[in-house]
Amino acid sequence: MKKILLLLLCVFCFVSCKKDLAVEVCVESVVSLDTTISNHNVLIVGIDGFRSDALTEDITPFMYNLSSRDDVYFTPFHNTEEDTYSGPNWSSLLTGVHYSKHNVVDNSFVGSRFSTYPPFQYYLELAYQQINTSSITNWNPINTYIHHQYLDYTSASTLNDSMVFQSSRDLLIEGYPIDPDVLFLQFDELDAAGHSFGFSPEVSEYVSTLSKIDVFVESLFNIIEEKRNNLGEDWLFFIVSDHGGDGTGHGDAENPHINQTIFFSQHPDLSFKPNYITNQTDLAPTILDYMGVDSEEIDCKMDGISIIE
Repeated sequence: MKKILLLLLCVFCFVSCKKDLAVEVCVESVVSLDTTISNHNVLIVGIDGFRSDALTEDITPFMYNLSSRDDVYFTPFHNTEEDTYSGPNWSSLLTGVHYSKHNVVDNSFVGSRFSTYPPFQYYLELAYQQINTSSITNWNPINTYIHHQYLDYTSASTLNDSMVFQSSRDLLIEGYPIDPDVLFLQFDELDAAGHSFGFSPEVSEYVSTLSKIDVFVESLFNIIEEKRNNLGEDWLFFIVSDHGGDGTGHGDAENPHINQTIFFSQHPDLSFKPNYITNQTDLAPTILDYMGVDSEEIDCKMDGISIIE
């Protein structure tokens, strides 16, 4: 009986603790690529400061209807980091590790460890000889601190949300100045509206900003659908956020309006894990799984899991 209990304990520890390994035991390894995968592409739409209960038919009709589709994974209970600043959360989304590892604890990015825990695009660039990774953001620190040295193209100048949308649209339709295989974009004006007027579906400024973003998201999704249907391109589509908000802030890590937000993943043919509540570290491994990229180093370092069945 004792041997059985000991075996069960070891199994439990392996399953629950293997992601807590010290980085020193995660040796560099050759990245493998599933050669049966071709023409896979990814679009990630980041919306800063998205409070879950603002996703309604009146405020966000496109995203609201998308959330109930059979080919979509969606949760309004997506878990943020315990540190609810933007810096730690965008870092966790893009690296697949918690803030205790990447060491971004505020928006200054001081002490960050991206050379040890790089964004997922780093591994894509290692695996694929020819892949175009790109990022268009309103909030510059994402590109300045996380993406700049790892991606083929990042927006450099300060952009508002309309400019982020237009630039992303130009990339996707015109392929200018780069034809992206993997594109991350970030809208920031919802967070700004929350800080200025309040994070709430009862605040008109917050509502109008989110409704505007919903139109942008619908247009981008339609572009992806056209690429799927007319060009035979195989796109995985995400909508993610870094945190919610309450009042004019998002510092209370115990508040569910702050520490829970939205997470969408859409693909016409994939199945996603049922009854699973995602957290910020699940985005990166899901993308790498979809792109057929793996290594012992990735498995050792990353805290998140792929939500693809």
